Formats: sequence, C-alpha cells, structure tokens
Amino acid sequence: MAYIPLFLRTSADFPVLVIGGGAIAAAKIEALAGVGTKADLLSDTIGKAARSLCDTHGFKATQAPYQEEFLEGYRIVVAATNDNALNERIAADCRARGIMVNVVDNPPLCDFIFPALIRRGPLQIAISTSGISPVLARLIKHTIEQAVPAQFENLIRFMDEKKSVLRKFFTNIQPRRLFYEQIIRGPIAEEVLEGNARNAEDLFNSALEQFPKNKQPALYLVGAGPGHPELITLKAIRLLSQADVILHDRLISPVLLEQYARKDAHKIPVGKTRDHHLKKQEDIGDLIEKHLLKGDIVVRLKGGDPGVFAHGAEEIEIARRVGAPYQIVPGISAANGCAAYSGIPLTERDGAKGVRFMTLYTKTLHQADFWEGLRYAQNETLVFYMSTPHYVLLCEKLHEIGFRPDTPVMVVEQGTTPEHRDYVSTLSQFDVDYGEHAFISPSLIIVGDVVRWRETNGWKEAPEDVKSYFSKLPEPTEQDKKEQENA
Repeated sequence: MAYIPLFLRTSADFPVLVIGGGAIAAAKIEALAGVGTKADLLSDTIGKAARSLCDTHGFKATQAPYQEEFLEGYRIVVAATNDNALNERIAADCRARGIMVNVVDNPPLCDFIFPALIRRGPLQIAISTSGISPVLARLIKHTIEQAVPAQFENLIRFMDEKKSVLRKFFTNIQPRRLFYEQIIRGPIAEEVLEGNARNAEDLFNSALEQFPKNKQPALYLVGAGPGHPELITLKAIRLLSQADVILHDRLISPVLLEQYARKDAHKIPVGKTRDHHLKKQEDIGDLIEKHLLKGDIVVRLKGGDPGVFAHGAEEIEIARRVGAPYQIVPGISAANGCAAYSGIPLTERDGAKGVRFMTLYTKTLHQADFWEGLRYAQNETLVFYMSTPHYVLLCEKLHEIGFRPDTPVMVVEQGTTPEHRDYVSTLSQFDVDYGEHAFISPSLIIVGDVVRWRETNGWKEAPEDVKSYFSKLPEPTEQDKKEQENA
C-alpha cells in the first residue's frame, strides 16, 4: 500500500467523527485534540476516559448505536470500535459517501493512517511505516525527539516574526535562504532556544547588517563516495543542501539527491559511460560557468573522490576565472571503498609496500614505457579504474614484465552497493574463469598479493541476482550522435 504524506487542515465547522467509546477511541480523541482538531464522538457506550476528554475539550459526544445517517456532514471518520464487522461496515459506508476513513489497526480498510507525531508548536514531524510497524515508528519518533529540543517552538516563533523583515531585506531568494540557515545553525538559534530574547535580537540585527544582499556564487567539487549512500561526508551533505544547481555523475546513489538536495535545486545529469557521454567535459565546463555567472551555488557531485580521474583542476580553473570561491570536498575513493567491502587492505606488511591508482587509456595500452614502469611494482597493489574491457591485455602484459602467473587478480563490480560482487582469480586464470562474463559498470580491477586476504576476511555477501544498481544514461538523441561524430 502506498500513502501520500500530507497534512490536512480541519476547522470547527468540519470536525472529525470518531466512532467508538473505549480506550482506542479515547487515544484518537486525545491525538486529534493535541493538534488542535475538533472531534465528535459517537458510540452506544462511552467509557470514562473518552467522556472526560470530550468534556475537557468541549467535544460533542453522542451515545447511540451506529447508523449510516450519522455520517452526514463529515469529511473524515475514524472507526475505533472493538467490533471488526462494525468497523468494516463503517468503512464501506464512508467509501460509498466519499468520506475519508481510518479503521484502527486495519490498514487495508484505511484511506489514511495516523503517523507517529513529533510536535514543536507549528513544527510537526510525522513518521509512518505505512501501517506495517507502529512500534518501529514510535522508536524512530523517540530518537528524533531527543535530537529536536523541546524549546524548538521558540525558534519557529522567532523565525515567523522575522519573515516579513527578511522578505523586505532580501529581494533574492538565495541570500535569504542562506541567512535562514545561518540563524538555525548558529548562535542566534542558541540564544532563542535558551530564551535570551534580547541577545537573540541583537545578534540577528548585527548579522543582518553584515550579510550580503545579492546572490553569491560558489563552486563545490564534492565526492559522493563509491556508491553506498552512507559513505558520504557530513560536509558534503551540508553543501548539497545549499546548492542551487547540482551537476551529478551517473555513479551517484539516487538516495543522496532524494535525501539531501533541496527539492527546488536544479539537478542536471552529466554522466558518462565508455560509449556514451551525456555531456562532454567542455559542456560541463560551460554549465558551471553559466550558473556561476548567474550567482548560483554549484555542486559538482562526483562518484568516489573528486580528485581521482575527475577533471577537478579544469573545473576549478573556471571558478578562478570568473572570481567565484570554490572548495574541494574529498570523498571515499572507489579503490578504498571496494577494497574495504571486499575485506582486503590496499597496503599491508608483507603484503604490499605501496598502492598505485591507474587507468588503461587507449593511447597507453601498447606503450612500452607504461608497462616498463610497472616492472618494479610487483610488491605493490595496482588498482585500475575504468579498465575491465582490457583485462585480458592487462594480465598478459603484467605476466610479460615479470609478474608471477599466480598473482591474485580481483574485479569488484558495483562496489559497496547492495549489488557488490567480487570476481577473484589469478593473472594466468582470470580469462579462463571469467572470459564469458560482461562486467557491469562500474567495475574496478585490483592486482596484488593483498587480494589473498579476501578469502579469509571478506564479509560482504554477494546478491543472488545480478542487477544494475546505478541508473542507465538516457539513450543519445540523433543530435547527440551527430555532435559525437563531429567531435
């Protein structure tokens, strides 16, 4: 069952009808009263708790057996009797009349459900498991209760008072939004939460005088980590929430944009695969420059670390040229993430004295100097990005320059994601073992004795079915094909 998370407005003219007079009905009356909603009660027997709540809040209580006619004039009904057959009848009658109905503890009969609710004055946080586990929802509620101070209502009221002032002061939305964030995250909020109204007012006025009124551009090169949405830094999350524009790679967990980016941020996919570039690097550069000149905060969201095979220097040069501030926010690289999830170290005493991050560019595949440079790397770990199409040549060349035939080789497919899978063999056997396999992008090749630890230390279970975790790029249009041919 799917539910739309909505907050419904009620009024004294349209109360909610609660049918039932026992403890469950009393709990629903109390919950409705707690959010300022008027409720009417109907039951053939009304318990002491329900009667007391109605008296306290001035709610109408009618003691009579249920009849369909009692639904007349109501928009929302809660069936809270201890008679399942009666609850089913109420639900059917409501649907026939187009009335939204909630049947307590019976999700299949519900048009809506009551979430676990955290309330701080006008701030309401609703938590739902779609009726599957109210206990889990309640536990999550308790966790959030501890993170949101009881005095948070003071801050909501303070911000409401300042809304008109800030709208007049800031004609642009971006600086207004950033100033709001400064209030919430800084000392102004602390003073408000502690009830120090004069101090908060002084800090507010001082901050407002110093804050720029116009849009302020910035470029942030942000590493999203190797795939698992939890492998992203706190700073990356904070900057994502500030971005006006997000240029994101294909190898980004969709969870990151869904959870941390603003809904109104302009999200532009600029992903690349081996055979299809949605945007060429010069196109990406043009987009960065265009939005910086408009005063936008631009996040260039990259899979892994933004300093590893990611054109970072080119993009920073654009920010320098237009005079926009910039930052590089490191991320967990694919090499580090894949190795960790495979249970192996990249360096280890008696295992590897160093590690090299490389990729097999087409122009270097047959350059003798490139391979000769690896002749003395037999005691190191070699990590090859974007190179699985050339694994046969890689194994042959490493064997030719002196690597042992039994040197371990591992391809990690979609590392750290739920689809993480390892393919382990040796230089001499890898093509025999996996020659018929088409590796799913992204895949990483790790060569070296450290791979041996995977057998004893591997901890990530491989999924039963082989699936792609990251979304595919849109198919190229005819215009895209023409541009690629002319490039």
